[in-house]
Amino acid sequence: MIKSSEETVTLSAQLKGMDRETACTVSAVKVTLPEYRITGFVRCNIVEAPDNLPDGDYIVSLDGRALRVQRENGAWLPSDQ
Repeated sequence: MIKSSEETVTLSAQLKGMDRETACTVSAVKVTLPEYRITGFVRCNIVEAPDNLPDGDYIVSLDGRALRVQRENGAWLPSDQ
């Protein structure tokens, strides 16, 4: 049986899109499979970003990974694309 561990972490990240680039903070669940030396992040949520960013498509980069997100009516959502 493969054992994994999960922990909620807060990470600094980079947000790019809509001709902007800025720092942000995300909350994510870090999943580790120690047997395989694999670590990944799930359920990433932007918890802090500048309020003046326009709605649209963005890429959030954290720990060498890139995820698509959308800002809609001031709220951050995972992208369908």
